[in-house]
Amino acid sequence: MARRERAALTDSQRRTRKIAWASAAGVVVLVSIVGLVGAIISVPKDSEGSRPTSTAGTTSPSADPAADPGSVVDPAVTKFGWLPEPITTDAKAYGTAAAIAGSTYNTTLATRKQFLDELSTWHTLDPRYDLEADRKDALAGKLEELNRRVIVPETDWDAQASNDIAVTAKVDGKVLVDYDHLSPQPGSLDALMTDGYHLVTTNILATYTGRGDVSYQERYAVSVQVLCGNTAPVESSGQTPADCKLIRFFPETRK
Repeated sequence: MARRERAALTDSQRRTRKIAWASAAGVVVLVSIVGLVGAIISVPKDSEGSRPTSTAGTTSPSADPAADPGSVVDPAVTKFGWLPEPITTDAKAYGTAAAIAGSTYNTTLATRKQFLDELSTWHTLDPRYDLEADRKDALAGKLEELNRRVIVPETDWDAQASNDIAVTAKVDGKVLVDYDHLSPQPGSLDALMTDGYHLVTTNILATYTGRGDVSYQERYAVSVQVLCGNTAPVESSGQTPADCKLIRFFPETRK
C-alpha cells in the first residue's frame, strides 16, 4: 500500500485540492490509498468533451520529446496548459509522459471536457479484439473509466477553477516497467510484451498554484498500459503504427 505525503493547507486550498488518478470514492485530504487492479474491460460508453482548436506540428521520432518540438504530436497544446503527446517507440518514455500529462492542466486556459478530450487522443484501438466494433467499444469503455475514475472529478475541477488553479507534474522517484512491478507472476507478461504491450508506473510530484496564496503539492503514482507497435496514429501528426500509444490509464496503482 502507498500513501501520499500530508501537508498543512489553508481553507482555500482544502476547497480547491484534488486527489488525481484514484477512484472518486477514495478522495481524502492529501491521502490516497492505492492497490491492485485487474485489466478488466469497462462497460463501453461514449466519452465527453471537445478539444480547443490547435495546429498539429511536424514530427520526427525522438527519445526525448521535451528536447525537440518535432518529436511531439502537437506542440501547440502547451498554450492550453497541457503536455504534448510524444512520438516515440520507447514504452518507458511514453508511459512516463502519459502519467505526467494526466496531472498537467490549467483551469484558466481550458475546460475539464477539453482536457479529457486531449487525453483521449493519446489512446489507440486495442488490436487484441478481432472485430472493429469490439475495438471501438473497448476504447469507449477505457475513456469512460478515464472520465469517471481517473482524472480530477468535475466538482473538484470547478472548485479549482474558482481559484485559478494550474497544475504541473514531474517524475518523483522510480519508474517501473513490466517486471519491475511486484504483482506480475514470472512469465505472465511475456506474451503481452512480445506483442508490444507494456505496464508502466510513474511516481509523480504534482504542484498546484492559484490565486492569492494557494500553493501546495501532492505525491502519488500513476499506472498505464502502453502499446508500442500496431497502433492507430493521430492523423497528419507524424506518428506511425510503430510508435507507442495508450491502451488505458489504470484507476489504481499497479505494484
